[in-house]
Amino acid sequence: MGGHKIENYLQLLEVFIIRELKSRYKASILGFLWIILYPLITAIILNFIFGQFIRINTSNIPYFLFVLSGLVIWNSFQQSINLSKDSLIWNRELIVKSSFPKDVLPLSYVLSKIPDFIINLLILLFFCLLSGLELNITLLFIPFFMIPLFLFTAAISLLVSFTNAIFRDFGRITEFLLMILFYITPVVYPASFIPEKYRIIVLLNPLAVLIDSFRELLFHNKVQFEFFLPVILMSCFIFAFSLFLFKKFENKIPDLI
Repeated sequence: MGGHKIENYLQLLEVFIIRELKSRYKASILGFLWIILYPLITAIILNFIFGQFIRINTSNIPYFLFVLSGLVIWNSFQQSINLSKDSLIWNRELIVKSSFPKDVLPLSYVLSKIPDFIINLLILLFFCLLSGLELNITLLFIPFFMIPLFLFTAAISLLVSFTNAIFRDFGRITEFLLMILFYITPVVYPASFIPEKYRIIVLLNPLAVLIDSFRELLFHNKVQFEFFLPVILMSCFIFAFSLFLFKKFENKIPDLI
């Protein structure tokens, strides 16, 4: 892809991102406030169930902060997938009538969630300070977590958007798979809860590694390079593979949807 093509691609991506950001909360009563309320309400409910009722041991970390730290990453992933899986279907008329790189559609939905991720992260840090947690300079590594997170999210978004455009029932299947993934990813419980014989599930799940490493960074000021670097490589590989598959069948998309 030449320099001119890359510039045009980025401009097109920007147009779709701005369009999505403008339309997302246009008809919403709570609007922008929903970005803040959604993770907080979810964390409060989970804190009551797992922190107060079931009382999951989180090694002296307040459960509200523990679960909120997991939700920052999980919500970004889940909401991006739920949006992007229908991106080709929602834009069917545009796809049929115009010629442009179709991958910008699911990718624009993923990238449009970055502001939400940053806002949720700031909310988390605010509550950490409010609870008396000392924030360390190691927090400067947090932006590096966004690289594998959004690469992995973009990869899955490309796959589900294309598959759902061909097989409409796959949207329902995606929702079911996300529910399963939520429970096998240490969002509401520590990774240490997973028995040793099933620990491979964590190592092969980029979200699990990211959440666990993020908590170590936030609550223990530890940067787990031994886990973080492999997950970057894994996310890059999955993204490259997903993009390759998407591009291979891209020209057939107008006929398939």
